[in-house]
Amino acid sequence: MTRSLDEVFNNANRFEDTLRAAHVKLTHLRMSGNLVSEAFAYGFQVVEQLGESFPAAPDNEIIVKELLDMKQLVTGPMNESKLKSLPEMADSTKKEAMAFLEEMLVCSYQIQSIHLPLLACRMVRISLKYGWTKSSCVGLVCLAFSLVSVFSDFSEGYSLAKTSMSIAGSDKDKRVHCSMLMITYGMINIWKEPIQAILPQMKDVYNMSLKYGLIDNALATGMFHAYRALFTGSLLQPFSKEVALFMRNNSERHKRRLIHLCVAPIFNGISCLRGISSKSGAYNVDEFITEEHLAEALQNKETTFCECMLAIKLMCSFVFRRLHEIKPIARQYLELFERQGSASAQFINIYCIFYGGLLSLHYYRESRDQFWMDRAEHAIQKMEVWTVESVWNFENKLLLLQAERHYAFGEMDRAAEKYKLAQKSSKKHRFLHEEALTCELAAAFHEKTGNVQFVAELIDRAVNCYQTWGAEGKVESLLLSP
Repeated sequence: MTRSLDEVFNNANRFEDTLRAAHVKLTHLRMSGNLVSEAFAYGFQVVEQLGESFPAAPDNEIIVKELLDMKQLVTGPMNESKLKSLPEMADSTKKEAMAFLEEMLVCSYQIQSIHLPLLACRMVRISLKYGWTKSSCVGLVCLAFSLVSVFSDFSEGYSLAKTSMSIAGSDKDKRVHCSMLMITYGMINIWKEPIQAILPQMKDVYNMSLKYGLIDNALATGMFHAYRALFTGSLLQPFSKEVALFMRNNSERHKRRLIHLCVAPIFNGISCLRGISSKSGAYNVDEFITEEHLAEALQNKETTFCECMLAIKLMCSFVFRRLHEIKPIARQYLELFERQGSASAQFINIYCIFYGGLLSLHYYRESRDQFWMDRAEHAIQKMEVWTVESVWNFENKLLLLQAERHYAFGEMDRAAEKYKLAQKSSKKHRFLHEEALTCELAAAFHEKTGNVQFVAELIDRAVNCYQTWGAEGKVESLLLSP
């Protein structure tokens, strides 16, 4: 492919004659996995020639100012009406720029670039000045996502996403429609609506994308669905079959490396939880995701992949009580991502923060090292903010973290009450796997404090929940533990 593209570039009479080949090159580089950063840099070269330049390393002040300006321009009933009445874009150069900017949004998300809000803002700004094009709705919904992820402005982002969908409702472009549904369901609505209700909607988007031949969107939606299904406690046996089928289709038909890399740890994580060997024979949590895997992903600037692996590693390590083994990784990566700002409002960070917080509180109880309490307090603060937005999705996690903090501070009565509330909330909001974990931690707490009359009942409930979830590997280890 590279040779054919080079031939087009070398023989073109005008820059405009290379644009189709340039778009193919950008897409090819992006889907190659470890070339996403190269794709992103190439995209900037192209859009600059189309009259759209960006700072190489924008500081936070620039990003915040641009987002605030755009928020004022597009939110509210009057501005919504203005957006819906925009004419069709006529400028062909700006249409080309919008198409490349849309592709760069995907690159930006994959490598967690701080340029994503600026790209979304620029697309909306171009649309306001030159009119509406197919890519405009994608820019608008990514602006909504930026309000959520950067400002934690969940209500405004949620409202703007609805506006975007309303405007796109009259657009018959199936690619745009499926792309917007993926972003809205997978990245925005999860902060406001019960996540179990969103999973079937994401499946529908996946199937719709396949039906229309939108393979890239189908694979991305499938990956999003897989992570959300795993971390929200979908039953592991049927879920493992879905993931295996997804991986096989991905491998056989399209070989999208980065998506395949991101989904493979899910399959291994399921195998670990179920106590079933993967093809490599590695289902031990210490084996299927290693420190070397995480370091390699960071070196390749595959930040999203690294965070996905870390979340699964933290979850499985905590569930299987591999607390000593995970400690060096937790110390390095929790602080790293917190310092880099990756602990923003994005789905995978919920679980890095949740399990990272639980690990940190355990280590603090052992060592009284303030480093771990700082990480734990950060986790609790985040969960407090998110619980305000969705009691359904976050209350039980906040209560469990609070219980563990009270335990760490020796506030036993308050801890006991929080464990009880956390279990009740997990059950009420249908997080079966987190109810199991809460019961297990509560049992350990009561055993430590001498309230042995509660221990057997809590362990029995934990075993029952783990079994229903399908985590037979965990059940076995729990029953064998002293």
